[in-house]
Amino acid sequence: MGLALSGLASGFDWKSIVDQLIEVSRTPQNRMRQEKVQLSQTTNALNDIKNLLGNLKTSATSLSSPESLLKKSATFQNTSTTWSATASSDTPSGTYQFSFVSPATASSYLGASGVATPLNPADPLSNIAVGRTLTAGTFTVEGVQVSITTADSLNGVLSAITGATGLTANYNAGTDRIELLKPGGGPITIGASNDTSNFLQAMRLTSGGSPVISAGPALSAPRLSGPIDSANLSGWSTPGTVDSFKINGVAIGYDTGTDSIQSLLNKINSSAAGVTATFDLASGRFLLTNKQTGNVGITVTDDSGGLAAAMRITTGTLTSGADATFSINGGGNLTSRSNTLDETVHGIKGLSVTANSVGSETVTVGGDTTTAKAAINDFISKYNAVQASIEKYTKVSVDGDKVTAAVLSGNREVARISSDLRRLLYSTGTDENGDPLEGTVKRLSDLGINFAGIESSISITNSSLLDSRLLSNADDISEYFATADNGLAARLDSFLDRLVSDSGSAQGSFKTQLDSITKQNKSLDASIANFERQLESQRSLLESSFIAMENAQSIFQQQSAYLAKTFSSGSK
Repeated sequence: MGLALSGLASGFDWKSIVDQLIEVSRTPQNRMRQEKVQLSQTTNALNDIKNLLGNLKTSATSLSSPESLLKKSATFQNTSTTWSATASSDTPSGTYQFSFVSPATASSYLGASGVATPLNPADPLSNIAVGRTLTAGTFTVEGVQVSITTADSLNGVLSAITGATGLTANYNAGTDRIELLKPGGGPITIGASNDTSNFLQAMRLTSGGSPVISAGPALSAPRLSGPIDSANLSGWSTPGTVDSFKINGVAIGYDTGTDSIQSLLNKINSSAAGVTATFDLASGRFLLTNKQTGNVGITVTDDSGGLAAAMRITTGTLTSGADATFSINGGGNLTSRSNTLDETVHGIKGLSVTANSVGSETVTVGGDTTTAKAAINDFISKYNAVQASIEKYTKVSVDGDKVTAAVLSGNREVARISSDLRRLLYSTGTDENGDPLEGTVKRLSDLGINFAGIESSISITNSSLLDSRLLSNADDISEYFATADNGLAARLDSFLDRLVSDSGSAQGSFKTQLDSITKQNKSLDASIANFERQLESQRSLLESSFIAMENAQSIFQQQSAYLAKTFSSGSK
């Protein structure tokens, strides 16, 4: 763009002049930037007050909750008791002696025996289903160590025992147990502390007189892992079945080709049937136990697929649970499905006592002032924070001739919030019909809460009066704070909602102000950007003019030099 280097031909630093001219022209733009700074400060101040008002709204709302003002405590005379108790705001105050005669127990349903196919002694130990995984190693019989691997068959292991000890060892397919017989009779010593195989434990063999026979039920057990089709269920012969059966009326679906016994038990346990299902190795049967205590039954309805029948849980034995038995204050015996004795079984509204042992405990129900005082103190703190913030942002201070105005000093709407809040707290409470309250608490001062002179902050000025009211006049306090529409909490909530609400057409005044500032910022951003484009155009025009001047000056200098040189040569 020609000679851009300022003053190269003219010796005049026009570049600096251009910068100065542009900077002078930027004054309106700088005013707009300063206005954005002020708007940002205003936004921060409004958001700060808005958030504090929101906190006050939440705190005021909590004062309308009966659990905040009317909460009752339930304490035991025996401070070391393992029992527990809770009371609601509606629980009648008083002392209650609970005598727990007998605890509640859960009903159980034990399936029938014969679940698994008897063992095949010719199978390797790795394929034998006895409810435990057999491990290789050594075990001791009659002081002699026998070594085995999981590839050995059961017959092979029994033969090894016979060969090593002289005992007769065999598997009785009729009883599904192992029998060890000592010639001539006498005791048989089983196991040693340095055994490394679990064979003896898995086969339930322990020391005793001859013969020693596997303890408990049959040895064979269903395989809990792997598909149900290969789970060793004695009554199962229809692989690939997809169906369901019901426990307590709840359908339990299965696919015998993909589900395992364990995954089926897991489905039962996580279902709404309300039972815990396990395979009881001690009895060799499936066991269903109610999750809830009490004398309630368990029912199993078979399906057309026949899996429940194969698991032997359609012909089991129900052992009914027992209801808890208790009495109150020496009265007659009552019963409960569980060991938690609530109002549904004893009729005392809101009182719940969990008895963890048989015996008697005395519980006292009374007003709990701790929660109410905490709620009131929180309200006072949140209220004072709002007033302090409004004071901070609207204050105008004078120091001699110097006047300092805070960022919201001219915002009358914000300043008015302070006086409106004071008026709300000064006003006398009314009932649901709008009539003045008749109880002992008609205004905050009746609770020992008052303003500090001409200050906007409040504090507990008479703590003994507050304690007395909370203990003796909780209902009056609740009426003052929590009466629908007209209670202090409701009036504050309505007032604050008009300030801080962000919802649709009912948005509060702060949202309106903040939205207006957002629009102003967008307008200023657009004006600043447009002004910047104008300045760049002005700079370009000035620079083009000065460069043209430089070019003309350069040409003039070149012509002058040429003429001077030409006439100088002619004169010689």
